Amino acid sequence: MIEMKFLHYAFVLAIISFTVVSPALAQKEMPIATVQGDNNISPVNGERIAVTGIVTARMRTGFFVQSPDEKTDGNPSTSEAIFVFTRTEPDSKAVVGNLVTVAGKVEEFRRNNEPASLTITELVFESIRVISPTNPIPKAVPLTLEDFKPNRVDQLERLEGMRVSIAELAVTSPTDGRVDIKTASAVSNGTFYGVLKGIARPFREAGMDVVEAAMFDESTKGRLKIDFPKMPVFDGNPERLRVESSLQAGASSLDVSSGMLLRGLTGVLHYSYRTNTLLVDPGYRPAVTTAIKPNPMPQTNERQFSVVGMNIENFFDDVDDPAYKEDVVETAAFQNRLKKISLAVRDLLRLPDVIGIVEAESIEGLRQLSKRISVDSIAAGLADPKYEAYLFEGNDGRGIDNAFLVKSSRVKVLEIKQLGKDNKYKNPGTKQDNFLNDRTPLFLRAGIDDPTTGKPFEFAAIVNHMKSYLGYNDPRQMENVRLKKKLQAEYLAKFVQDRQKTNPNEKVILLGDFNSYQFSDGIMDMMGTLVGKPAAKDSLVISSEDLVDPDLINLVDVINPSERYSYTFDGNAQVLDHIIVTENLRKHLRGFGFLRVNADHPESFRNDASRPERFSDHDPAVAYFSLDATPAPNN
Repeated sequence: MIEMKFLHYAFVLAIISFTVVSPALAQKEMPIATVQGDNNISPVNGERIAVTGIVTARMRTGFFVQSPDEKTDGNPSTSEAIFVFTRTEPDSKAVVGNLVTVAGKVEEFRRNNEPASLTITELVFESIRVISPTNPIPKAVPLTLEDFKPNRVDQLERLEGMRVSIAELAVTSPTDGRVDIKTASAVSNGTFYGVLKGIARPFREAGMDVVEAAMFDESTKGRLKIDFPKMPVFDGNPERLRVESSLQAGASSLDVSSGMLLRGLTGVLHYSYRTNTLLVDPGYRPAVTTAIKPNPMPQTNERQFSVVGMNIENFFDDVDDPAYKEDVVETAAFQNRLKKISLAVRDLLRLPDVIGIVEAESIEGLRQLSKRISVDSIAAGLADPKYEAYLFEGNDGRGIDNAFLVKSSRVKVLEIKQLGKDNKYKNPGTKQDNFLNDRTPLFLRAGIDDPTTGKPFEFAAIVNHMKSYLGYNDPRQMENVRLKKKLQAEYLAKFVQDRQKTNPNEKVILLGDFNSYQFSDGIMDMMGTLVGKPAAKDSLVISSEDLVDPDLINLVDVINPSERYSYTFDGNAQVLDHIIVTENLRKHLRGFGFLRVNADHPESFRNDASRPERFSDHDPAVAYFSLDATPAPNN
């Protein structure tokens, strides 16, 4: 199935590389369905024509017209609507409900920065004439599960620009927004993702994205098939629907959480950001099920301890650091951030013993967070955890670093050090020596007193924040980005292997934001390198040797597949935050999971300091261990 979908996308890319012109139809008025045709590309692409239809929606740069219900061609393979691109605010005659004749040039449009995107058939506006006002707008076509069975990127092409309805939409990625770091606030942009009820939540799966694979294969003349015959291809989850609740003129944002069920959505089906997109009708408010709430993580007992990896996203403080051009947060806003994170640590994470922090600016800011957690805990009638903060300045240009909060009321720090700060590699693009680790890994060796044995239970933890995917597929940057990610994984793998060889009994925990999936993405396999199970060389572009023995355990792999995510991107649930342990910790492992406090909640929740949701865009990863070496229960 994957191969067929991939070949279909390759075919689509091929057919959009040329223009079909039919001079015989030049400057004629034509039915919209004829302009659209029954393929991805208009049969009159590039020609100046005119169409007649009812205005169904207005946007900032254009409007949609659709054939009246009684004027359709009856062919379900041809769209009855088209987007009219005006570049600026549409003409005042383009009022929803007006029957109009619009003239312009047919164009297949796609953004310059999305070369693998399907095109949008649009009419570049020249003139408009009103035939009659206040007409009933065409009936919405119901989207059903049958529409998604082809599982192809262009499966809804036949409905491009048309009004559609959705009986029940399951939200799979919450409403996004624009974040202001200085005020620790967000403004909703009204955009979220969902699938029709009955379709499983979309997850990022193993392999190269089908869009990238199609371009990769074509640009290298079959290299994907010849040199990497075992490379898996990820189909991109074409069942996803992107929902723009505020893009139509007069519409306002819907703020929704993942897991909510929206009933009775109607709007215009557009295509943007390589995804079929529903532009919700203005003034419409669908029936909505109750939003989910984060469930607290289990409480440890006296024979257990918990370790957390937590990306707290741009945790800048309210003091200007002259060494960096960082965002200085307003004091009131910084206090609100402290309150939200404290609430999550205290009430939801249940005051874990060790917290690996990602994206912290300063030790002073972390100490304020520690103090706030103590004050809030005491006020809630809990024992003071007395978190001690540890942070070393790294090489990141924005000044964000890895850090630890260690519960000193129970955990004793035996050693802490920064790793790989001075390590460099040669940038293949600039030929200059660059720092390998921007956010340098931070190593902690700690012990917890065990009255049963009379000696401390010792373990080591390393918090990491690896190179992001930014620039990963950009021809100008990808060679350097990919090399850096590969070398970072190999550096950490070698460090852990040296520890295992020197002391096979040492219990090591790797945690943090690894900016990598738990499987190969077709380009490389960072997590496979780290655990000692790298993907086969003929299944990916950049490979690493097996550097770890005995193999490590990625705890993501031991939980239910439906829970394997810490982040959402473009509507796909995915894991970027991992906890990896050495084999000798298997018999001490008691549980693993993610606190659902951020990734499933709308960005607007960031504005409410009285609730813990959305203090970050990542969910914290939580692992539970026992001081006693007994077999772990089956998961």
